[in-house]
This record gives sequence, structure tokens and C-alpha cells, in this order.
Amino acid sequence: QELNSFNMVKDRMYHLRRYRNCFVGKETVDWLVKRKHCENRRVAVDGMRILQAANMLHHVCDDHVFKDEMLFFRFKREDDSYMDDKDLKLFFIGWDLFYSASSKTNGIFRNYDQNGERYRNAFFGSQLVDHLIIQGEAKSRIDAALLGRRLLEHDIIRHVTDDHHFRDDDHLLYQFSYDFQQKRKLSDVFKFVKQKSASLNDSCMESNEEVQIKKYDIGTKDNAFATKRNSVGHESSSIDTADGDTGSYSSHRTASASSTEYEIRPEISEEICAPASVLLRYATVEELESPDTPYVKQSIKISSDPVGFGFVIRGNSPTYVQTIDPLGPAAVAGLKVRQYIYSVNGINVLYMNHKEVAKMMMKSRSYVNLVVMTHKRGTSL
Repeated sequence: QELNSFNMVKDRMYHLRRYRNCFVGKETVDWLVKRKHCENRRVAVDGMRILQAANMLHHVCDDHVFKDEMLFFRFKREDDSYMDDKDLKLFFIGWDLFYSASSKTNGIFRNYDQNGERYRNAFFGSQLVDHLIIQGEAKSRIDAALLGRRLLEHDIIRHVTDDHHFRDDDHLLYQFSYDFQQKRKLSDVFKFVKQKSASLNDSCMESNEEVQIKKYDIGTKDNAFATKRNSVGHESSSIDTADGDTGSYSSHRTASASSTEYEIRPEISEEICAPASVLLRYATVEELESPDTPYVKQSIKISSDPVGFGFVIRGNSPTYVQTIDPLGPAAVAGLKVRQYIYSVNGINVLYMNHKEVAKMMMKSRSYVNLVVMTHKRGTSL
């Protein structure tokens, strides 16, 4: 909205082709620095790339990341390209729904007193279902209830006490998790960039310890295989566990000509700062064990190769899959990112942290039997 108000978003011509509702990278950086939204041009580029990584904007031909150059970019909301991104599409559905639900004439927001607490701008589940049908977002009450569940799972709406999933119910109260009417400025993005950079530097300085678990196997053939995989840029870790708050913990299996044993030792790592979680929304153990949980179980047997199992786990109660080596045995077995680890070799691990789960997996010599939980919307992918 700020860029629009300064006439920076408009139709532009290049090589006899018209690009609608776009802005220029260099002009935007000029404006951001001049308006003191950020300290310098580098920070401006970093901030705009955060928006691009969040699929809020893109190059008009999808050929470039945001640059301080004479390149055209466009907000995805302007050209409906966000419709190809299910998560972003749901976000904008929530955005539009907030405005219609908060309308003074046809809105459903009310203040309710319940169990001694006052909940402002709240609504009953049944009211939202009716509203979704009226607004044309759903054709039936079943479809509307499913959409309501998706909105809650993506943390767009929430039960007022976080005790219930979304239901078509005239007794359960819900609220929007965000006030979409609150005015936000681009400077907020750059403040976030600065805070994130400072936080990242602090975490790297304060905690550089990595717990490395190695299993040594006999055989020179395994040594050659492990070296070959490393030479093409693939991790030799079977299970990596990362703690985003206090550092990361890795569990590696590498080949070496020696007797079979386990070794646990601390190791300093220069790349200890863990990447952001892949989860769209962190599920609690209670939600996973609930009778009406949207997560389904799947049994997977992963056979180790000479390098390891080939995946990374994170999280504490529950633990989930963060990344997978595309050439590793976990990928071959069908393991996927965002899956929660329910059990390891028949033992429930939902209440364990990632380090305990990793150690249990590492006790398996040649294979590990996992039961994982996947959200229903991901089972068809």
C-alpha cells in the first residue's frame, strides 16, 4: 500500500511489452533508503528478498531474485499468481474473510463473556460456517468446516483458549490470530531483518557445541562409497538433530576401517546456526493424539546405507523431519519433510526430544522402523 501511495506500482513498458502493476527494483531501493525504512541499500535488498521468499512478490518473468537493478517486480496479489501457492492462497482467503467478517453491516464479530473472560471480536464456529457459504468461499457446511480447520491449522484463526480444533458448533468461540486491519509499514520488515541478523549472530557466538554420534563399520568398500557421496556435495549424516534456540546437534554415521562402536563427542561447527523450521504450524502432542486429529499414521522401514539414514530431525515433543537427503535411503523409503515421528522400532517417542529420538535411531544397525504422522492434506501429495 505504501508503494502504491507513492505511485511506484504502475504499468510499465519494456521491449514493446506492457507489464501491469509492477515496480522497479532500483527505484524501490532508492525510495526505501530515502524514506529511512532501512539503513542502507544492502538491508533494503535483504528485506525485499524476505518478502519474495514468502511469495509476496516475484520478478515479472520469474527470472530473478530481488535486485538493486532496473528489473520489474510485482506483488503476487496484483496478478493472482498467488493462486498457485496453496498456503498463500489460504492466507489471502483469511485476509478477505477478516474484512468481511468485521463489517459493521454483515459482519459476525462480537464481544462475548464466557467463563469469566471477555473475548473481543470473536465468533462461533457455526457463524463462520454460515459466513463462508454466504461469501461464496464454500458450497456446503462440510466444505466450510474443512476450510475452517485449514484456517486454524495455518494459525489464521484460533479457538479463544486454544483447547479445540475448528468445528461447526454454536458453543465454541474463535478469533482471528491477526488483526489484518492493523497498518503495517515496510520498515517493520527491515526491523525484523536487523533483529534476525543480530539474533543469529548472538546464537552463533553463544553456542557452538555440536554433539556428534559416529558409528564405525568395517570395510574399505564402504569407505570409497562414503567418499564418493561426499565428493558430489551430499551430507554424510544419517540423522541430524537441530535445536534452533541453543545451537544444533548432529548425529553422523561415517565409514571407517575399525571395529564397530559408538562414539559421542562434542565438536565445534562454523555452520551451527540452524535454518528456519519447515513447519507451517507446530502441532502439539495432544493434537497428534486427539481422536479427531487431522494427522494420519504411516509405517516406514528405512535401511541404512554405508553413509547413514539420510535425514534431519528437529523439535522437542514432538520431533519432526526437517530435511531429507534426496539420494539417501530415507527418501527412497518414502519419508517426507514435516512428518512427525510417532514411534521408533515400536517405542512411542512423541514425548521425547530430538536428541533422545536420534540416539534411539542410532542404536539400529542396518535399518529402523518408524511410524510417522502426516497431515491429511499432505497424504495425497
